[in-house]
Amino acid sequence: MQSRKALQLITTTCLTALLFALSLPAKAAPEFTLRAAHYFKEDHPWNKGIVYFAKKVSDDSKGRIQIDIFNGGTLGSEAQTLQFVKDGSLDFVISDPSAGSQFAKELDFFALPFLFRDYAHWQKTLDGEPGKRYAKLIEEKTGIMILGYWGGSSRNVLSTKKPVLSMDDMKGFRLRLISSPLKVNVWKATGAIPTPIAFMETYLAMKSGVVDGMENESVSVRDMKLYEPAPFIARTEHEFTVRPLFMSKKSFDKLPPDLQQIMLKDAQEATVFERKAEVEANQAAITEMQTKFNVKFNDIDKAPFKLVTKPVIAEFSKSMGLTDLLQSIEDVK
Repeated sequence: MQSRKALQLITTTCLTALLFALSLPAKAAPEFTLRAAHYFKEDHPWNKGIVYFAKKVSDDSKGRIQIDIFNGGTLGSEAQTLQFVKDGSLDFVISDPSAGSQFAKELDFFALPFLFRDYAHWQKTLDGEPGKRYAKLIEEKTGIMILGYWGGSSRNVLSTKKPVLSMDDMKGFRLRLISSPLKVNVWKATGAIPTPIAFMETYLAMKSGVVDGMENESVSVRDMKLYEPAPFIARTEHEFTVRPLFMSKKSFDKLPPDLQQIMLKDAQEATVFERKAEVEANQAAITEMQTKFNVKFNDIDKAPFKLVTKPVIAEFSKSMGLTDLLQSIEDVK
């Protein structure tokens, strides 16, 4: 008898819950489903930034926009996904701008070394007039919008056998680089022997002695265990990374004005969030490599590097028609 009553009670409760659920208004499907891609995993600052951005956009648009995220390079390489954004078949990508240099040489500009004196100068430049001018130029040239400048990690020189203590140590140094004429000419000027090697082959190239080292930022060095064959890191800080949140102008133009404004506002908030996450991740990587893996960091005089690379920078800026932009960056105080 008691079991029958218990069964009746459960049945009544379930029916009540079902009727209540049926009475609720159905959740509306999003008006716009957009796709975002990048090369790294879930715990990377880029992914944290795009997840934050997607949630903000969904909340502020009241579900009218949904952003699906494809991380880990699942939609292709940085070069491929940036091309997709240009074509309008992909809506967002976070990428090294140089990946698009094959269709717009101006996208190589932020690969120039020693553009920024320090992190504060990097931030003021990108958030100020030079950053706005560059974004306008890229949009006009490619149909790709820059919604925010992400990144900010510093790139340094790793070495396998001994620390790089001065520019003299770069003479004859076989430095792994991506296949970029700009980067090759820059590092040739320091006395190094640039050696283009695919990123995923770099660990073995350093371990086997094919190259004497490479240049990269600390999070990637830690995550890829590049400190194992190259335990010495000289703080050249030759590059503070510029990794924009790119959006296809074709995708942006499909949105009504109110959603466009939400997109622009939330991108700025996500930019602040991602930069903070990247600073924290960079410092955590440095601390972990020093304390757990005995990686040796050393400061280095950057003045000689800046002196010998300045003509390369000036010539490349001139060839791109960006001499005025370069000067405006130097003028930022």
